[in-house]
Amino acid sequence: MRPTVLRSLCVSVVSLAALLAAGCATPPAQRAEKAAADASPAASPPPDTIIINANIVTLAAPPAPATAQAMAITNGIITALGTTAQIKSLAGPSTTTHTPPPGTVLFPGFIDPHSHMSAIGFYGDTTHWVDVASTNVLFKPSPGKPGCTGTPDPQTCFIPVTSQDDVIARLQAAVKNVDPNSKTPYVLAFNYDPARLGASKGCSGVGFQCINFENGHARAQLDAISDQVPIMVASESGHIVYVNTPALNLLNICGVIAAGGTSGSTGQCHQPIMNTPQETALARLGQLDEDLALYAIGYFQGKIIEADPLAAEKMLTNAATVYAQHGFTYAQEGAASFGDMALYATRLDTAAERATFPLTMAMIAYDPGSADMSSTLSAATRAQKLFGDNPLISVAAVKTFADGSTQGYTAWLDGNYFMLFNPFTDASIFPQQPYQGLPDVDQAGITARVTQAHQANFPMIIHQNGDAAITASLAALAAAPPPPAGKRDVVLHAPMISDVQLQSLQGKPVTVSFLVPDIFYWGLMECQQILGQSDTLGMYPTASAFNAGLNVTLHTDSPVTPPAPLFAIWAAASRSAQQPSWYPNKSNCPATLLPPGGSQAISIEQGMRAYTVNAAWQYGLEDSRGTLEVNKIADIVMLSNNPLNMQNNINFLRTVMIVGTYSQGRLFLNKAPTTNWPEPTAGLP
Repeated sequence: MRPTVLRSLCVSVVSLAALLAAGCATPPAQRAEKAAADASPAASPPPDTIIINANIVTLAAPPAPATAQAMAITNGIITALGTTAQIKSLAGPSTTTHTPPPGTVLFPGFIDPHSHMSAIGFYGDTTHWVDVASTNVLFKPSPGKPGCTGTPDPQTCFIPVTSQDDVIARLQAAVKNVDPNSKTPYVLAFNYDPARLGASKGCSGVGFQCINFENGHARAQLDAISDQVPIMVASESGHIVYVNTPALNLLNICGVIAAGGTSGSTGQCHQPIMNTPQETALARLGQLDEDLALYAIGYFQGKIIEADPLAAEKMLTNAATVYAQHGFTYAQEGAASFGDMALYATRLDTAAERATFPLTMAMIAYDPGSADMSSTLSAATRAQKLFGDNPLISVAAVKTFADGSTQGYTAWLDGNYFMLFNPFTDASIFPQQPYQGLPDVDQAGITARVTQAHQANFPMIIHQNGDAAITASLAALAAAPPPPAGKRDVVLHAPMISDVQLQSLQGKPVTVSFLVPDIFYWGLMECQQILGQSDTLGMYPTASAFNAGLNVTLHTDSPVTPPAPLFAIWAAASRSAQQPSWYPNKSNCPATLLPPGGSQAISIEQGMRAYTVNAAWQYGLEDSRGTLEVNKIADIVMLSNNPLNMQNNINFLRTVMIVGTYSQGRLFLNKAPTTNWPEPTAGLP
């Protein structure tokens, strides 16, 4: 239930609900004038901060006011809302007064329903990571823009890779710069995506039609670049990693014998836990899927932190800064091992360290090395004790995977993929042909994990992409006991969920969270090669979910897509599919993904609520976050103009800048960001 003390533009103060009661009876036209005349300082301690002469949009449910002019904050809590005159009357000699720039509009801070925040910090480490992305996940400036002048460098400028030739050239250049005496003599690359690549030398096709690392020959191709320097290339989805022989030697995967190695029989090797025969066979070819991909990324990032113990703190700080600059006040670490959570605990250990951190963090516990739920739950409970009463960090849920990634061919489908390529056509690796993907965890396994999570007092987040994975996940939720009171499970991603399945979730303590920027970045690729037009047009049925009365949130799954809430809202409202200049649309796939006879586009207001009101409900925080009301935490985003006024031209969303945020009442102003919109040509008016 929401607090009921705030029910008009008359000021309401904690423990002083009767304050200015006479003013509340005044006709609206005289209300501000009378309140200013009658208001007197509160008897309780004056607020720490007041925000005046502002445009405040509360997003609160009626009869609470939709707007206000000023706000008081005490100990990080909103203690009053009203007119500027009313709030100024509450100030004391030590109260800080903030007047936002003219035109600024204040909304509840954006709440992150799902992402992997630390990866933005890790991948922004240009010393150790090579950018081979075709998406601007790090908000880099384009050539010629401020911050990217002179000779453009893809490490600091947004220069998308457009072909496999570009990727190889960047890896070759990185190999030449490796210092063999370094503590981290590796080449590590991020956000490679063969699905989005265009024609390369000797190939006029696109995506998987041309030579790429996901063709069963990654190890040989990367060995050709270097058979001495370990190379690891992480996919954009994070569900697949590609490695050469020296990297395989370091990873020491059970059943995989690399050059000079004898892995496979000792307890010292790392054992694949999902679809072990297939994962092992692919690993021999240099392709690491699912849990092996997470293991490899964690292994090499661990080496970086081991070489520089302060690296993790710097990366977490940088990632938090990026998230706050784009409006987040509450962010998520979406698959956190105990080691990951311990890094956050170290970064946020003291009051001084917390003072500079602009976000509250939600940890989603997950142990990629565990064949069951026990170690994940152990990590979650250990982290809870480690965090104690730290106000900036908590364990919000635990996680499991039903399948992998559609664009990487690791999603679990009911039917066939539209097109298939090696190694998924290799019957020696995948005996069941045609290949339809494989579950990471089957229905019985998911049911057992959800049951264990609920018994341990945690809600469950279930990653699901293919329609078979969605069916299994929803059946598991139905079979398991409900989550603890006030907590909600999450149906995560679910691009292929049906209307019938959405309706089956009505009235249940479940949030459906959609990765809508996927429409923009992979709509054309899914349509042209991976799923085909019929399965692509209606993907992410966001409007149907809202119409079914469900709690719907949107997310970016960063670093899969940029951590930009307004861009995600635009993607959900426009359903635009990028048409990259290097990736010709040869199949007449529509540039706007609309299912036959209807539309899954949502309004900007629905998008804003998905990132605020609905996201708070997802976390069970509706009493403390998601709207701007008295008694709620002062998490606020300040926008240069009002997105709700842009419904008639949603492309104007790209003009909205993030002025700054308040996180638990602490002000963090931005340096006029120039890269708020990640893709230079997306949504041009």
